[in-house]
Amino acid sequence: MKIKNLLLALITAVTLTGCGLVTEDGDDTNCGLFVAFKYDYNLQRADMFKDHVGGVTLYVFDKDGNFVRSYENNIIPSMGMMVNGEYMYCMHIQDLPDGDYRFIALCNQKAYEATLSTKGAKYRRTDLSKGDNAEKLVVTLDRTNSADGSYANVSNEAPLDTLWHGMSNGAVAVSNHEQVITTISLTRDTKMLTIGLHNLDNGKKADIDTEDFVYYIYDNNGVLAYDNDIIADKDLMYTPFHKWNSYSTDNSGNITDATAHACLTFNRLKYHENGDENALLVIYNKTTMKEVAVINLTEFLAQGRNAYDLYAYSKQEYLDRAYDFYMDFFIKNNTWQYAEVRINALSWAKRIQNVDLQ
Repeated sequence: MKIKNLLLALITAVTLTGCGLVTEDGDDTNCGLFVAFKYDYNLQRADMFKDHVGGVTLYVFDKDGNFVRSYENNIIPSMGMMVNGEYMYCMHIQDLPDGDYRFIALCNQKAYEATLSTKGAKYRRTDLSKGDNAEKLVVTLDRTNSADGSYANVSNEAPLDTLWHGMSNGAVAVSNHEQVITTISLTRDTKMLTIGLHNLDNGKKADIDTEDFVYYIYDNNGVLAYDNDIIADKDLMYTPFHKWNSYSTDNSGNITDATAHACLTFNRLKYHENGDENALLVIYNKTTMKEVAVINLTEFLAQGRNAYDLYAYSKQEYLDRAYDFYMDFFIKNNTWQYAEVRINALSWAKRIQNVDLQ
């Protein structure tokens, strides 16, 4: 009877304290908090966290939204584990006192401090002190004011390092004597647009040079709040970090067609029903001193959601899921006649006439 009671006590203790999450090294006794991260809020609808994200900062707040501390981790494969049947990266935390907490994650392609040592504009975060409210956590994109101060330029010395944002859904009850798992889904804020210009003038298809054009995106989207909403601050001008020409030739090697290209990176787009508040794309011909295109970029890019009718994405959800955009402009007499919004992975394109979205 004594042996039976002892065994029953041992089984009860294991039931109460055992933690069954299995890591790659076979350790199945991990207790405490596991914060799992996933990046499947994309058009592929697949978790690309492991392949895209290189550094994570996790901010911890109490149930009232007051800052407790942060954790910084570079992504290493050995920290992947199975969570609810899915292989995911997890941050294991065992030094938080038992209680209810909220979490915000900011992620980059590399550790945050490493991003600050590279070329180009940076996403800079506010430093938090213990007890600060979550609303003080703001991300601001570097900029340099124009001569008259009416707008600011974002450096094009290099593409922007990718920024992701995520936060927990409500408070999470944490106990160091139990296994607690919470998952944070990330949204990618940094976007890329590749532009192609084509000449429709008779006999001049090969007569186009990207250096003859100025390209820029104009938007008030350089400050992100703790919840990833955009805080109106100052109009920013984004310009290409890379421009080039491409050519087609006939069998004799003669150039038959040319395309002028430009590639820009920029911050999250917010869709406004009032088109005047949306981002603008401007293309200007320096040779003719004429504007080739001035368009509502947010509205144009949102047309790509039509390629995913099955999921019925809103315009904002599509703009948040997508991150790699392609647009081609077909120019005649220094003005675009029509444009194509493309999704290369689907071989999908939508043709938009000049009059359609004016």
